Amino acid sequence: MNRQVNWSHIHLKSNPFGTTPPTNPKDIVWAGMPKLKNHFNKIFMDASSSPTTQVVLNRGNWGCGKTHASLYFANEDNLPSKVTTRTQVYTINLRAPKEPGNPAQDFYTDFLEKIGFTLIQERISNIIKNHSEAEILQCFQEVLESEELTRAFWLLGTEVTEEKQALLRTFFFGGCTSTDLKKLGLARKISNAQDRFKVIAGILHCIIGFDKSHDLSQHTRVFLWIDEMEDFIFFPSSQFRILSQGIREIIDRLPNFFTLFLNMSLAEPELHEDLEAILGKAVVDRITDSVYFPELEPEEAMDYVRKLLNDPYYRDTPLPQGYPTTHPFDETALTVLIENLKKRTPMEINRQCSYVINNAFRDNIFEEDWYIETAYILKLEKRGLASE
Repeated sequence: MNRQVNWSHIHLKSNPFGTTPPTNPKDIVWAGMPKLKNHFNKIFMDASSSPTTQVVLNRGNWGCGKTHASLYFANEDNLPSKVTTRTQVYTINLRAPKEPGNPAQDFYTDFLEKIGFTLIQERISNIIKNHSEAEILQCFQEVLESEELTRAFWLLGTEVTEEKQALLRTFFFGGCTSTDLKKLGLARKISNAQDRFKVIAGILHCIIGFDKSHDLSQHTRVFLWIDEMEDFIFFPSSQFRILSQGIREIIDRLPNFFTLFLNMSLAEPELHEDLEAILGKAVVDRITDSVYFPELEPEEAMDYVRKLLNDPYYRDTPLPQGYPTTHPFDETALTVLIENLKKRTPMEINRQCSYVINNAFRDNIFEEDWYIETAYILKLEKRGLASE
């Protein structure tokens, strides 16, 4: 009779080898890959030492950990301690639009829903309370370059009636009627992509703060991650240009206290023409740092699996005496599994390790042996392991 998967039977709390990252950043574990993590830590330390805006390109093959990194570092507890003691931070994770039609509108809508109007209202209201009307209207105008958008931001931070706040939400989402505009005292809608990217920059500026100094303690550092940027190449050229120009607009309107991470899946580390084809020359020219996610060498992959298996999130009690640190794998068996992989990305390693463990339960391996041996790995390899 086949045995059900019982992780506690192999001294684990749950499956460490998920192929999709958890949705809650607090559930994300970083295992191994110290050079990659150190590179990110340096970027964050630079962000906490200087107000200057950063644009960071994260690139590598599919499954190398870019999405995982964006979720892991969304948890402030995973940032270097000096970063959060020097300045407040706020992280936003977005995915690039997927559907043709109006991707700029989709990106804008996702942005508003990700942050939420409650936070947007609070930030704008607090800014208005701490500045004179003339001063804050001038600040809004400088960022938004539009009197109507400036007035809409002002109303969002000052109107207290539920009716007006509901109308303002409709206005910012682009669904206002002429009657709604008249009630708000606004002359026009948010009508094009340029308006939408101005609004995005304006909201981010409100989160950052409008203090005139470059004092790090008086501002919030915003980290915006945009995942799966490679999908831009599938849009018609007209839509692609709008998105690329919009991202450039955000960067240029936020010269300080802003870090933009662009995640992109391309196999080769140095293909400048591909970067420009996907991101546009204007965005590429603004990149300040690049993080390459390589496939792992066998030794690095072994370290990755070992660290993952023994992370307290998955294993919070010591293994019985004599058990290998690679349990439920015999160390030699794990070495064979990793060395025979066609590619050693974290996603592929997770997929194959999970496949082997699940099959070991089904084949009752843990009834007779306390770990998975090399012979069993070779047996599964003859079956083809997890299919591509």
